[in-house]
Amino acid sequence: MIDHIFIKNYKAFDRMNLPLDKNTLLIGSNDSGKTSILEALDLFFNGNLNRDYIREKDKDVVVEIHIDDTRYRKVFQSPDYTIDYGKCIGNMMDINHLKFLYVPKKINNAKLLNDILSINLTSELDASYIQKTIKVFDYLDGISENTTYPLFKYETKYEMAIPNEITFSNEEYTNMIQNITYQHLIIGIDNFEVNFKIKGLKEFTKFTNQTLLTSTNNEVIKEFDYFVQALYKDDVVTEFETIRQQVENKKVKTYLLVEGKYDVAWFEEGLRLLNKQNEYRVIPCGGYGNIEYINKQLRKEGFETIVITDGDTFFENSLKREVIELYADLDYVNSRFNTNFEKMPESKIEFFKRIQVKDDIVKKVLSSWARKKLTKDSEFVIELNQILSNK
Repeated sequence: MIDHIFIKNYKAFDRMNLPLDKNTLLIGSNDSGKTSILEALDLFFNGNLNRDYIREKDKDVVVEIHIDDTRYRKVFQSPDYTIDYGKCIGNMMDINHLKFLYVPKKINNAKLLNDILSINLTSELDASYIQKTIKVFDYLDGISENTTYPLFKYETKYEMAIPNEITFSNEEYTNMIQNITYQHLIIGIDNFEVNFKIKGLKEFTKFTNQTLLTSTNNEVIKEFDYFVQALYKDDVVTEFETIRQQVENKKVKTYLLVEGKYDVAWFEEGLRLLNKQNEYRVIPCGGYGNIEYINKQLRKEGFETIVITDGDTFFENSLKREVIELYADLDYVNSRFNTNFEKMPESKIEFFKRIQVKDDIVKKVLSSWARKKLTKDSEFVIELNQILSNK
């Protein structure tokens, strides 16, 4: 499962880091970047580069994904935008079994059918075939037992002669996707409601390795009981409609308003451990500066809310520690970031300064850790329970 994506110099994003979950619904206003995320994954997995999407033509395009805390980066080098293997990160053969099916809003039926055919007929290379592949280099450079050039990727493509005029109904598209048999499938569907039956949404998440959807339809948001990732493009007043989409038609008692996108995994896992995930929904507000306005507007419309901020804000329901990352396991932090903290710092400035990694990456890594490793007796979960119990 992809738990994080980084995109640079492509379509909506100059630079962007975004956490993902097994089933993620991307919402936001027009041009906020929902479709860009799916198209960046299509570039990463399938090599489908649209040169019109490159923001600065003299700079590289970078797409990086994180799976199980391992980085896989592909760099498409300017000006030709072929892969720069020297700048790539990660053994791509480790994830070669993952297949990404991108279904755009405007579907090319012949391409979709052939993509599904190729995915369903995917087979693994056996060891002997890999050896034959590597052996080819002996003839290229004259060096026997060549290991200079590791295998980067392989794929098998099948193509049927499908007439362009073929058409399908929403029900047929839905059945088509639901009948894919390949177990390592990541599927990305743009504007889900346009081509698929909304009532079939939950079936999509049963067979895929990961499901990523975009939508602006309230019925889709209502049916999607999984991770909702909001993308904010403008100021909070303009983007309030994005927040409203997350709360309308939801049978949830209370909404937890938190600061940022990386906080969500902590709170959602904490609620799950406390068996309160059906009572609350976590809403990231795009920063502390937005929370007061969003809280005021939601309460004005009759929604129950609880604001929980980082400890550096001194808010009524702020956490005791300055930032949520300070609740991570000390041993994990030291081993993962090569630090030697004797105890977790009290100051966020000291914490981030001593870790020789960009702050966003630290937050991403610890967000993934929280989703997988938080326990009911961790200090953060105990503190969260106290805050909720006092309401």
